[in-house]
Amino acid sequence: MDASVLTEEIKKANNPGFTDFGSGSVISLASQCLRCKKVSTPCTICFDFCPVDAIAMEKDGQPRITSTCIRCGACIGACPVNAMGCSTHNIQYFKREALKVTLRVNHLAVTCERTLGLLRLESRTDAPENAQRSLRLIEESQGSGHLLVMPCLAMIPKEMWFSILSEIGILKFSALSIFLPIGQCGICPVNAKDNIEELFSEAISGAEQWAGHSVGIITEVDDLPQQRTANVRAYLTGDMHMDRRGAFTGFLDELKKTWEDNADVGNQSLNEVRIQRERKESFERTLLSADLKMNKPATQSSATTTSRYALVEALGRHPDQAENVRLLVSTTDGSLCSHCGVCANACPLRVRFLYNTKVDNIGIASPQLKLTQKKKQNGDPGDKVLQGKAQQDEIGLLVINQIYCVACSACIQACPNEACYYTEIDGSFFLVKESEVSSEVVSKDQI
Repeated sequence: MDASVLTEEIKKANNPGFTDFGSGSVISLASQCLRCKKVSTPCTICFDFCPVDAIAMEKDGQPRITSTCIRCGACIGACPVNAMGCSTHNIQYFKREALKVTLRVNHLAVTCERTLGLLRLESRTDAPENAQRSLRLIEESQGSGHLLVMPCLAMIPKEMWFSILSEIGILKFSALSIFLPIGQCGICPVNAKDNIEELFSEAISGAEQWAGHSVGIITEVDDLPQQRTANVRAYLTGDMHMDRRGAFTGFLDELKKTWEDNADVGNQSLNEVRIQRERKESFERTLLSADLKMNKPATQSSATTTSRYALVEALGRHPDQAENVRLLVSTTDGSLCSHCGVCANACPLRVRFLYNTKVDNIGIASPQLKLTQKKKQNGDPGDKVLQGKAQQDEIGLLVINQIYCVACSACIQACPNEACYYTEIDGSFFLVKESEVSSEVVSKDQI
């Protein structure tokens, strides 16, 4: 793509964000934002990845999207707790549309709206022929379901790429690619801070390691996957040169293939129904599905992110890939935990919460709390805070539901005793086993 034709006058006269993506706006979800909890976490990820500094901070610390936003969605892909969203083409849209087309096409390509925006700008220069032809090919590929357009590739997290890659080999689907002309990120305003290309590259490479499949890259518009069209149509509507005999022969070949395809339509539809049913049944075999079905009070119900849901859903469908998936989740050193609840107040997804239990169950509490009881019996006032807990009819014991943990670090930064830390798990953690418990009280030395 020739950047020399994109003069400042052309850019100024058109959308500075190189996009006419949707009609929705990027929004901040205070209920999940790390900065908006009772114990605020000084997170700046969305600020750091916004290319035009369109995120302002309110007095209460909540991010606010300003009018300078170019709706690229980079903040959506970067936020670890999915606290940034969009009212139209969000990551749920990507997952839904991508999984749908994997049942019908053998090759899916994903590109960004900026690719189309740059071509539209080029089409308004004094040499628009190549840009107009490229836009026509892109439109045909998109219309046939082979091309999915998102605001920016950085909007798609690693879990979503993995979800689609794990479908390779199902029915017709055999390849996933991104369409990215060479040098485009270098002139795109979304990459103003030179970190966007690195963001989506790391997401894609991580998904490739998990799935065992590679994401291809298409740099030329002519290489985009297209739907087969009859030669006679191309002959009648296009500018290609072909003798009538050749066109007629080609038409008969295409007609024969069409008949064969139509004969498989019924079987194809039945297969799609079967695949959809298998997806649902496979998700039923995951811990996330079991936990969501539990009738728990709101104070003990964790929130799942779209990314985590997509990851677990894909693992249920392909448990053979579970060992490749390595994740960090937070845990707690029971010997240091005082069950003060600070980490629970900081957690944006309610992964941690205090479970009220009778004082008679003090034997399962942390060593710190038991030590306070012992000191009290010996006449030592000990820790007044913990002593007060022990004097009550009920005490709050910390419970961790690691199924939902996305390693946002809120608990680690908030814990006054440095009891919280990361541990690594693999994908098999999310699959139902013979005896499985989705949440555990902090009562051991190491959990």
